[in-house]
Amino acid sequence: MKTGRFARLALLAALILGGGGAAGAEDRGEGGERGGWGRQERSFGGGEAGQDGSSGRGEGRRIMRMRNISISRPERLEPARVVNDSRQFSAPRRFGNGDEIRVAPARVPPAYHAEIANDRGALRSMQRERGLERERDRFFWHEAGGRRYAHYLDKDDIDWYGFYFGPSFYWTRYYGDRWWWYDPAYARWVFWWNGSWWWQGPGGLDYVYMDNNYYPYQEGGITVEKAATLPPPETSPAPGTGKQWTSPDLRRLVEVAGTENAAFLYDRTSGKPVYMSYLGRDVAKVRFTGGAGEQPLRILLDFKDGAFAVFDADGKSVQPEEAVSAPPLPASLPPSAPGSTSTYTGN
Repeated sequence: MKTGRFARLALLAALILGGGGAAGAEDRGEGGERGGWGRQERSFGGGEAGQDGSSGRGEGRRIMRMRNISISRPERLEPARVVNDSRQFSAPRRFGNGDEIRVAPARVPPAYHAEIANDRGALRSMQRERGLERERDRFFWHEAGGRRYAHYLDKDDIDWYGFYFGPSFYWTRYYGDRWWWYDPAYARWVFWWNGSWWWQGPGGLDYVYMDNNYYPYQEGGITVEKAATLPPPETSPAPGTGKQWTSPDLRRLVEVAGTENAAFLYDRTSGKPVYMSYLGRDVAKVRFTGGAGEQPLRILLDFKDGAFAVFDADGKSVQPEEAVSAPPLPASLPPSAPGSTSTYTGN
């Protein structure tokens, strides 16, 4: 994960949100074939895979949609308040009444922990129970608001809480006035703050878990990505009848036309627009970046629902090099922490 990636992605997000960068020349006008457009044959798939990413007539195209989400980040935690060991324990196989526990453990950070974190009454009860339930190696079972949970105090006086509601169960540690959950896929502890799970990564970077991925925090929020298959347009508006944007280097033109606000890319290298690719529909605005010097041209579509997508000069959907996904899976889990001999097999 290179720091330069974050800077470039932040620049891209700023362009989308703030309207900076080169928007390109915009032509307005409707009706007929204009300015030497001539006859334009458009295809949206059909046989061989096209440069627009389609693989057959009517199959649409696959693009990477991105969205900027405003979110505040937590204060940087002091090392003494961060859980980074592998101290765990064996989860119970039965509830307090003897019934067998049949639900599966959570494998991804449980978003439904918000039900606990936002229930002030339940939090007060847990705080009171922690002061009374100091017998080690015993599960204390409770119910609050229809949610079953257990409190466990291990031999090192660490408080664990297991929650048995929702699609799966999960165990957390309560430490430093925060809830911590161990992500087994990445062998890391994440903490709950302001409605999301966070990971305090190396190098001073904060990551937030959202849409099944860890995203690096940038000033003001994060940019999430999601692959989507867009259907082809139901109609093919006549070329030259929509709203148009021209790239700063004058080599590319994007037209948004028709009732579906479909975007089409044209090559203007020869002077006459030649159809290249269908980019998507429900488009609100088009922007350009790069195209000068060694910077590659990028086409940015701003969709009506607030998402955006990036394409190269040939109309191929680009998952920017700046995009950061979760680190690769570790070859093995970290060794047990000193003084800990038990292993939590529930998660």
